Amino acid sequence: MRLHDSTSSYAETDPAPSPAPAPAGYIADVSEGVDRPGEGVAEDAIPLRDEALLRRFRRLTPCGEALSLDAAGAYLFASLCGSASVMGKDGERLLSGESLHVLRQAAGDPSRRISFDHSGPIAVLLYFPLHWSRSCPMGESCEVARFLFGGGQGRGGDDRVELDRDGLRHVHSVLDLHVDKDIDRLSVEQFVLALLSWTFAKHSIGAIRPRTASGPHPRLAAKARQARSILLQRIGQPPTIPELSALVGTNETDLKRCFRQLFGESIAEFSRRSRLESARALLRHGADNVANVALEVGYANPSQFARAFRAQFGINPSECRRRPEQPDL
Repeated sequence: MRLHDSTSSYAETDPAPSPAPAPAGYIADVSEGVDRPGEGVAEDAIPLRDEALLRRFRRLTPCGEALSLDAAGAYLFASLCGSASVMGKDGERLLSGESLHVLRQAAGDPSRRISFDHSGPIAVLLYFPLHWSRSCPMGESCEVARFLFGGGQGRGGDDRVELDRDGLRHVHSVLDLHVDKDIDRLSVEQFVLALLSWTFAKHSIGAIRPRTASGPHPRLAAKARQARSILLQRIGQPPTIPELSALVGTNETDLKRCFRQLFGESIAEFSRRSRLESARALLRHGADNVANVALEVGYANPSQFARAFRAQFGINPSECRRRPEQPDL
């Protein structure tokens, strides 16, 4: 997995510390834990056992960078802020926010690339090589390993799991971890495995959930999912419900009813929550101040933003960095 840096704006900064040896199949063009003036840590790479690898991206990663997924195995990708897309032989596909994407790369397949939008991501990318399953207690017959490398039904291809409150907490915890000593890597593995465990459990629940006669029509469900993707792409300038209905090609009444039925909240509730979740990710892992973050997620009035933030999370925006969350393991 390579990180291609097509920019050269940091050529005159102080030399970065030498990165730790990377697992086989990887060439890291950006050093581990690079501090860039005025931007904080842009990216780090943490090797794990059995040649697994964790990469964490915190604002601001320069635009123009892309990740090449050229090693065979499974990649888990989740972005808390900023848009990303994957490009392969079948074209480009958006990697929607508020989801964890399982990207499976078979041996011999053409490599794919993950690219980020201009603002830079707050994201995690986990790589598990094909032989990683040998370290599972049940070996290659382990259900988690079969899901990871073969898909939920042993069919290959990619999967997507929507991030709920617990999933977001797991991703935040992986981003929050400090790795100063070798022993810290044990904590990293603990939280990485917790995220993998959550992913498997969440996907399994979705796979066995029966379809009910009262479920939304497939055509309307597709439009509701399209509406959700548009809201996540336009965090800073969310469309109105009439605009959103026109964009997906259906009427407001059907869209509102189907959206709530599919996602368990109204369009307005989802838009507000996703904007505030993005703001929290920026405050915890980015380099922006509260006023800038408020503007970025569509709040022109900082006081209104602060009230909404307190109502959602129970703390002031300025306290966000001092209140890291840890998942229950």
